[in-house]
Amino acid sequence: MLQLITNWIPWSRDWRMAFWLACVLCGGRSMAAGPDPVVHDLTPLQDARRVLANPHKGWYHHFPDNHIDKYRIEHDADVLEFPGMDHLYIRLAWSYLEPREGEFNWRVIDEIIDKWTARGLGIAFRISCKETSTDRIEQQFATPRWVMEAGAKGDYYRMGQPTGPEGPWEPVFDDPIFLDKLDHFLAAFASRYDGKPWLRYVDIGSIGDWGEGHSWAGSRKECGLAARRQHVDLYLEHFRQAQLVASDDFVHALSDPAERQVLHTYLLEHAISYRDDSILVNGYLDGFSKTYTVRSPQYFADAYLRTPTVFELEHYGAVKTQGNWDALAGSAAAKFGEGKKGPAYFRGALELLHASYIGYHGYAHEWLADNPVFTSEMLNRCGYWLFPTSLTMRDEARAGETIPFVLTLENRGVAPPYHSYELRVKLTGADNVWVRCVAQAERSWLPGQPIVVRAQLSLPADLSPGPYQLFIGLFDGTETQERPVEFALQAATRDAAGYYRVAALRLSPAP
Repeated sequence: MLQLITNWIPWSRDWRMAFWLACVLCGGRSMAAGPDPVVHDLTPLQDARRVLANPHKGWYHHFPDNHIDKYRIEHDADVLEFPGMDHLYIRLAWSYLEPREGEFNWRVIDEIIDKWTARGLGIAFRISCKETSTDRIEQQFATPRWVMEAGAKGDYYRMGQPTGPEGPWEPVFDDPIFLDKLDHFLAAFASRYDGKPWLRYVDIGSIGDWGEGHSWAGSRKECGLAARRQHVDLYLEHFRQAQLVASDDFVHALSDPAERQVLHTYLLEHAISYRDDSILVNGYLDGFSKTYTVRSPQYFADAYLRTPTVFELEHYGAVKTQGNWDALAGSAAAKFGEGKKGPAYFRGALELLHASYIGYHGYAHEWLADNPVFTSEMLNRCGYWLFPTSLTMRDEARAGETIPFVLTLENRGVAPPYHSYELRVKLTGADNVWVRCVAQAERSWLPGQPIVVRAQLSLPADLSPGPYQLFIGLFDGTETQERPVEFALQAATRDAAGYYRVAALRLSPAP
């Protein structure tokens, strides 16, 4: 009818006139056969209190944490029963893994990987080339000693001062011999672990103290832009599938703001994301309290639109001991933070970092005992948090028809979903169960913006007539076993397969 009217008034370029005439001639009803669509308000079904453990977001546990035994997990249940525990973050010196040139000791991390991936957790890595303690040879020579003995330049430093051979050894990070040996190590490391389904991300951790990109506790010498790009390029060459991330210190350690911007742009161009290692670090409370100790929010504002970002709290034990978690009298939080306590800093930093992964940086049982409600609150808030708000579709149709389907959602998290989860519709009724994928989650599903999914449901002609329940579900198929992605809807609406009942549809026989 609309086409006939448009042809009848070819002089009119106002499609609204044609549409209005069509509506008048059709009695003001929908152009499609059958009744008009019905708007189903889904907000009464929402549940913001339900704790959702969803894929590709959540908590992580540091172990090992620079030192081989730091934050060892005493009881498996401490991690397995932790709400939304997503992965273990292995931060370890290169020397533990290649004690002699070309001889690799993967067992030191494979035992951890095998145990915890079998229990459903992921793994992330940072392999460092400089540590600050000397209680083990692997700590004093985080870059293996044989690299120095092969002729790589470096020296012993602590807090900006040479120490002599008793101190931790720091390589010259752009020394050709050092880079050649690092290149061979990264090639072997990536060959073994890149592309594993459990691998969440790999830190570019080969420059600076603890792999953070600065040498504040060491030589305090600046590693320049060219050297940093060389390190980035090594990781890009060998890790072709893993998500790469870098500490914001990796960029900020450059003293020239123009060079920082060049490196930041280079990281973004290569889809490298960021982590912040500085939240509630005592020294950052003076000067960065207004941004919740986030020094470089602009880096994260650029990165999160395309790649997941990572939040790291200062060692939780240190935060408590210094009085900053409770803003105790005399603490830096009390002095510089207007009395704000640790949870307020955590919330504020999460907003600025848009983090999908969050770490308490301590012992799981201690953190959870101190912060049980807060742990669940931050789990829901990190990454994506999806609330279906309305569904528009007809409540009557004929088998064999194609009917419009419009689902609106709201993301109350701090980041989009970065994986193309499948949005599916399921009809159950009579003797039939019918399932179709209607869309995929996208990185454009940003917080604070309306999300509208439009699709057409082509109903099979052989569907039996009668009443049907309509369900929606979101599913992750990126790993070996498909996993439902939870909506923030009441548990009573969810079936055993992870679909949520949101509407009803009555089917008539096909004409």
